[in-house]
Amino acid sequence: MIDFEWYRSFISIYKHRSVSAAAKARILTQPAMSQHLSALESEVGEPLFIRAPRKMIPTHKGKELYTKIVPLIESLESATLEIRQASSKTSLAPIVRFGSPAEYFTKAAIPQLKEADIRFVVQFGTSGLLLEKLEKDELDLIITTQKLNTSSIEYIKLVEEEFVVVTPPAYTSSALEISDIEGWLVEQKWLSYGVELPIVRRYWREHFGKRPEVPPIHIVPDLRTILEAIENGMGVSILPTYLIEDSLEAKRSKVMFPHLSVNNTIYAAYKIEHRSNPVIEGIVKRLKRGG
Repeated sequence: MIDFEWYRSFISIYKHRSVSAAAKARILTQPAMSQHLSALESEVGEPLFIRAPRKMIPTHKGKELYTKIVPLIESLESATLEIRQASSKTSLAPIVRFGSPAEYFTKAAIPQLKEADIRFVVQFGTSGLLLEKLEKDELDLIITTQKLNTSSIEYIKLVEEEFVVVTPPAYTSSALEISDIEGWLVEQKWLSYGVELPIVRRYWREHFGKRPEVPPIHIVPDLRTILEAIENGMGVSILPTYLIEDSLEAKRSKVMFPHLSVNNTIYAAYKIEHRSNPVIEGIVKRLKRGG
């Protein structure tokens, strides 16, 4: 008789292409995972993987089995989670370990999630750091503008954010031609999210066709703080339009060259194994609605 855990171990090995990595993900020993796979292959009657150095390559039978059982397993897990939540209305709401850039969570996510029946444990950080924590199962769901080349993480597009040059309100410019605009920008004091000038590089590439030559005066890993610095006349930067609406209305800052902007895609990301988790699905739907 086939043990349900054999299937779960098989799916984990298929996703990770490694018995050791699959064992780590399932919090099992490597011998236990190998035993599960051997038992399942014995029941199926033929190998499900080709054992290559440091890699498990699915056979045709392995691919066929994976395609057939994954929807069934996900459906069972989803049904179990839904029943558990429906039968525990009086218990505490589920906890979600959520990772996000601080400014996005504060300005964009909170308004969409404020009525969700969920408890959050939030960590702030850059996309690279949050993706690393997601891979290590230290977070359940993250907001990111970057993607990793891995099959274990699924990305859902939430919104295209628009970035523009933001300056103190007293700044002026008569520059009209691209070369004059670039010259004006090069002369300014720049505030940046990081040493690598992440969004500034894209702005320069798209509009001037080269890398920027504008060493930042101040480096602050929080866009809200950068906006505050701009309002206090400390320099200029490139910020998302959703962040500066109140500042513009109060005339505490100004958008320069509004016809020159760049877009950045924001994704919600989670492990593939959580795809059918109704809690994760609910959060993503709320975030997309806000986008």
